[in-house]
Amino acid sequence: MTTRFLPKLLAFALALAAAGPAAAQPAEAGRLTVATYNIENAFDVFDDPYSGDEGTAVKSRHELRAIASAVAASNADLVFFQEVENAELLAAMAAEFLPDAGYTTCLVTPTNDGRGIHLGLLSRLPVVSVTSHRWASFPGPGGGEERLHFSRDAQEVVLDLPDGSPLRVFNVHLKSNRDREGDERSMRKRTAEALKVKRLAAERLAADPGALYLAVGDFNSDYTVAEGQAGPWPAMAALRRAEPDGSRVLLDVHEGLPREQRETLPGGGFYPPATFDYILASPAMARRLVPGSAGVIRRGDLVAGSDHLPVIATFRTD
Repeated sequence: MTTRFLPKLLAFALALAAAGPAAAQPAEAGRLTVATYNIENAFDVFDDPYSGDEGTAVKSRHELRAIASAVAASNADLVFFQEVENAELLAAMAAEFLPDAGYTTCLVTPTNDGRGIHLGLLSRLPVVSVTSHRWASFPGPGGGEERLHFSRDAQEVVLDLPDGSPLRVFNVHLKSNRDREGDERSMRKRTAEALKVKRLAAERLAADPGALYLAVGDFNSDYTVAEGQAGPWPAMAALRRAEPDGSRVLLDVHEGLPREQRETLPGGGFYPPATFDYILASPAMARRLVPGSAGVIRRGDLVAGSDHLPVIATFRTD
């Protein structure tokens, strides 16, 4: 089951466009920079009676300014967010701290998260459609009769590139590492979610081998094998794994970076540093990657607004 959000999206697009100058195009001709950023519990001052957010502090002005500074430093044309409460908060941050950044669309779609942390986007490109897969039913990683839903969602956004080609982006926030009954660190649930995202991408690739798509966000799964760990984290291993014929559905655009340059969750001394945030690309989109553009923003004064670091990459559009 899918849900579309275009009417509400347009309302916020108009509100944001009225707040400042609008470009409706990438900042650099022939280039498209994409960022993904988990902005950690971005709640506004208004209590939502339908969400269990009472134990979470309001996002401070200082933190919102830092988040906006990181967005400005990235100069990304598309910024996908995880853990944002609503479009009003995102639009207000953009209007106050990014008035000249050229973002013409602001959107947030609800997820299944009980605390009210949702998925959002600031875009300089026209948005064609937004689809939610939050109620999609899919099997557990071992198959059988078990049926699951996303703990949050896979937000599917279709945008128009400058040449009119469609770009499809799956913005995801996979299940956290909290234990579930019979599922240590939620490894099984998160892997099932990852496999569903991969199937969604594979369907697009089967329909069009030249399809331009990305899967971005907080996957809550590292790509490495830690000391004492039997194997790779299964969710990310499933996403990065080649098909039986050797082809790839999703390619990790940061794959060539050394681990210390890839870490997106510093840990702050509470847990070991990890890489949870990714930009994964279709084969055709990966071929458009601008060499040396994939990275992680980690300058201290730019990342004070979240426990995650923003991830960026630039692609050719010509």
